[in-house]
Amino acid sequence: DRFVAEGWSMKKLIRAIVLTRTFQLTHAPSAAALEADPTNRLLSHYPARRMEAEAIRDALLATSGRLDRTHYGLSIPAYREKDYADRRLFKGPLDGNGRRSIYIKVTLMEAPKFLEVFNFPGGKVCQGRRDVTNTPAQALALLNDPFVLGQADVWAKHLIERKGDTVETRIDAMFRMALGREPRKAEQERFARFAAQVATSYHVPADGVLSSTAVWRDVGQAMFNLQEFITIP
Repeated sequence: DRFVAEGWSMKKLIRAIVLTRTFQLTHAPSAAALEADPTNRLLSHYPARRMEAEAIRDALLATSGRLDRTHYGLSIPAYREKDYADRRLFKGPLDGNGRRSIYIKVTLMEAPKFLEVFNFPGGKVCQGRRDVTNTPAQALALLNDPFVLGQADVWAKHLIERKGDTVETRIDAMFRMALGREPRKAEQERFARFAAQVATSYHVPADGVLSSTAVWRDVGQAMFNLQEFITIP
């Protein structure tokens, strides 16, 4: 009735929905909610959603500081190891020159590999709704894909340029950049211990931790692999 009364406006309907208390609930259920509504049938908490493939890629670029926010322009060929001229598939830069995922060229022959892992729809079949899967290939991509490793390295190089940091303040800054929030005390302590362990494995002296690209590359990659990084709470 409200939709009709407001002139069948989709924009007004969406605005009304997203401003409701239900839509703004946290995805973490309380103990009482788990007991009363264990399957969340009554929407006692907000169901967490994994981000779309393009948003995950853009989030990696934005967090590392590599994202090019320029609007419009030519599309960028997707990254692949070599050209396949017979199929009109050509090599593109690993990070797409930092361009947002909307500017990555999509061909009928082959979807961009990194995006495809996260259910990016193919170009041959019309798909009205995307699949949302949780597969080992996705975890492996965030651990091993050269694009992810490259963005962790870019981020690390930006981090070591910061002046006046301690390990703890740098971890605080990384949480703000990657997750948009401050770390909890236990999280800060866990990442500080991890940074110390990584420094030991690379034989980095205590006074060189803050200037070591290798240390902060690994810490950054670990943060990229947090479930919260690819999830909309």
